[in-house]
Amino acid sequence: MSSSTTSSTVFSVPPTPSSSSSLPDVSDDQVTFLLPDIIDYCPFELKVNPHFKGASAESDAWFDSFDIHKGAKYTEFHRAKFGLLTAMSYPEASYTHLRNCCDFMSWLFAFDDLTDDGGLRENIEGSKKAAWIMMQALKYPKTFKTEFKVGETLRSFWERACETASEGTQRRFIETTQLYVDAICRQVVNRRHDEIPSIETFVKLRRDTSAVKLVFALVEYSLNLDLPDEVFEDPMIQSLEEGANDILTWANDMYSFNVEQSKGDTQNLVVIAMNELGLDVQGAVDHVGDMIRQRIDQYVMEKYCVPSWGEEVDAQVAKYVEGLESWVIGVLHWSFDSERYFGAKHEQIKKDRIVTLLPVDTSMLPPPDSTVVEDDVPEDELFQEEKEAAQVVLDASPAPSPMVVADEKPTSPSWSSLLHASTSTYLTVATVLFPPILAVSLRFFDLC
Repeated sequence: MSSSTTSSTVFSVPPTPSSSSSLPDVSDDQVTFLLPDIIDYCPFELKVNPHFKGASAESDAWFDSFDIHKGAKYTEFHRAKFGLLTAMSYPEASYTHLRNCCDFMSWLFAFDDLTDDGGLRENIEGSKKAAWIMMQALKYPKTFKTEFKVGETLRSFWERACETASEGTQRRFIETTQLYVDAICRQVVNRRHDEIPSIETFVKLRRDTSAVKLVFALVEYSLNLDLPDEVFEDPMIQSLEEGANDILTWANDMYSFNVEQSKGDTQNLVVIAMNELGLDVQGAVDHVGDMIRQRIDQYVMEKYCVPSWGEEVDAQVAKYVEGLESWVIGVLHWSFDSERYFGAKHEQIKKDRIVTLLPVDTSMLPPPDSTVVEDDVPEDELFQEEKEAAQVVLDASPAPSPMVVADEKPTSPSWSSLLHASTSTYLTVATVLFPPILAVSLRFFDLC
């Protein structure tokens, strides 16, 4: 699935968020906000793979053997219950396929943590280097070796997955991983320069930084499918994939917003809606919720427009589409069934959907009016032994093409000033219309 295969999906303008009963309650130093009930609105069926416990425990032991996390980070990582997410997202996978998907999930979140709040958070050159290592691990899983432990987990998983994955699945997984790591590098640049992009720009970037395209490629693997390329080249299939991606990703941004804003992270759709539309926290959360509901409606309608490729292929397509939906509903439930986003209160928040805004950790914020200088990457712990190891590739391997990521410093408001303004007063909803790409009414008869 290449970056050039985009669908022509369009959106109508979501209704203006309510500014009355949905406003957060405020005390001297506390703000609460109410999450929209997306789980009840979503029509997809939640299923859990019966091999969950055994495959998850085996995968956890495998991941722990790499000794990546220690102490509090180890506890936090395992409390996230990534095995449960995998079982909800790949409910029909065999034991072997589920185990490998659990391995993939551990790699994905370990790498995500590195780029979100770990050693690669604002390390532009380090992120480029890590991205190159990941791609070498996928292209040469039997021979490429690296001392970068997170990269080695990906290589180990992929070597085993290739034993049963179809040629098309392998190609699509590699292509979508390239899109993912490129987008991650762009996001690191945004974070380094404290850039808050537009909604339109962020939505496009988020479809890749979310890694959802990778997990959709593994839907094929988990079900042992071998779909022809023409299925994935079809505009309606692409539109369903993009729709499921948006639903899942926007919901993830809404659920992870509280944790991310406390770290000063501006790369979140709620933050971006606050900035672009002049909304307070509750207004932005409501707005994103309206976007998600509208996207669900569009997805459901578009399912009726999927073409036919014959009985045998159609049966596989139906399984693949159901796999997309399993991912969406799985993430919605898992977000409240683990401690990753809502901590020890996750069960209560799933019931009442009331979230207390966390204070901002000022140590994570850039200094006010600071000037970003050229990246000077230290030989930190993350890459102590990586300098030479990363260059050890097969003699037959082509030299890696340089990853081009713009490093210009854009002009944008600082996150600290934005959050302060939004939590001290309730801003009126701006009259700015939603960007054009999200402002056209649905025309399903054109897509059909």
